Amino acid sequence: MLTRRRFIKNSGAIGASLIASPMIMGSSRLSHACGYRALVCINLAGGNDSFNMLVPSDASQYSAYSDARSNLALNRSNLLDLTGHTTTGRSYSLHPGMPELRELYDNGEAAFVANVGALNKPLSADELKSNVDFGPAQLLSHTAQISQWQNGSSQLITSSGWGGRTADLLQGIFPTGDIPISLSMSGANTFQLGKKTFPYDCEPPKIHSLISKRSVGIDFDFVTSQLAKEAYRNLHGASLNWPETAITIDTKNGVGAYDERVRLPDLQTKFAQDHFSQQLSKVAQIISEQDPTKPARQIFYVSFSGWDHHHQLLSNQATMLPVLSQGLLSFRNALSEIGLFEDVTTFTASEFGRSLTSNGSGSDHGWGGHQIVMGGDIQGSQIYGQYPELSSSNPLHIGQGVYAPTTSNDQYFAELALWLGVPLSEIGYVLPNLQTFKSWLGRGANLGIFSNS
Repeated sequence: MLTRRRFIKNSGAIGASLIASPMIMGSSRLSHACGYRALVCINLAGGNDSFNMLVPSDASQYSAYSDARSNLALNRSNLLDLTGHTTTGRSYSLHPGMPELRELYDNGEAAFVANVGALNKPLSADELKSNVDFGPAQLLSHTAQISQWQNGSSQLITSSGWGGRTADLLQGIFPTGDIPISLSMSGANTFQLGKKTFPYDCEPPKIHSLISKRSVGIDFDFVTSQLAKEAYRNLHGASLNWPETAITIDTKNGVGAYDERVRLPDLQTKFAQDHFSQQLSKVAQIISEQDPTKPARQIFYVSFSGWDHHHQLLSNQATMLPVLSQGLLSFRNALSEIGLFEDVTTFTASEFGRSLTSNGSGSDHGWGGHQIVMGGDIQGSQIYGQYPELSSSNPLHIGQGVYAPTTSNDQYFAELALWLGVPLSEIGYVLPNLQTFKSWLGRGANLGIFSNS
């Protein structure tokens, strides 16, 4: 059995390691070189209906929400109100099954980014009204939107992911020693696939629960895996298979590509036994082995599948949103236990939001959706971006209850990558489409999620 600090040697690179040039950062970024930092991506696979996760609760907008949602609308008296108001004066509330997330938000440890989605370019009201082909290719398609969110590109390409390109840049600047820079708790994914780096697989054993039984439809983790393997072949040769990178970590029956087993420390914080929470538990255990004083970077991928709720949305969300909420609080508690909560930013991604209107018992594919950001270095208790005014006359409403995003996922990802330590001068390598949003580049960061933005 390996010792804790001898995880995998010479990991995280395909072929020769990337030789990075000296990092060029403004003074606001210099602190990033002082210690450990990590990003944890939580993929809500299938398209989370975030209109019932973050609900407008002031009188006029709740009325618009209720009218449009019809039988999918949550009862106003059951919602969990969030403290404060946005700059627009609107108030918002959470699904009644998410008291833990409200606690995190009220404590300033979590925030939301409203109405995020894949965009080719900034959209004007006239373009939206013109009914021309203004969106990314194959809008509302699961496969296309998974690719665009994980690639960090609005184009239909099968190549490296934005997390992988971030790892390409940072692995030479912030060496992680024996531990890989990219670790996946859910197998192959394009998000972590770089031109020089790839994700190592640390998935805990699958746990079958009510969630997996209740959630029906396509296995989007499998779809994600197949897209990643195609991207790897495109990058490195059509005849190459996804590299064998599995690592067995403290499991009795798990079989990986390596015989070595790494025993990680037990934490006092207890996680629920669902598969999502156990993935977060594994991430916390791995992070606990890091020396917080040494400059190192890591990127983790966690997947929580089953959000394609064309049917039985209310009952499915009543089961699944509490699991998400409880898992986030446990993860916060574990990171606080090891003294690294301020050094880890956790964020959600989902290939699209869903239609505000009901299809009978569920909602259909949408575009813009609302995402969660959690960490000790964020400016919490806020809703960033622009929650769309719910009205059929709003130009953002492109029909059938679908709203166009007001924040590009390029902008969302860029703030996360910059926080991790990507130099502003190199952000175009990580997110090539970001140059389309020139006003963003001129300001350095437009959302202001982090205290040093």
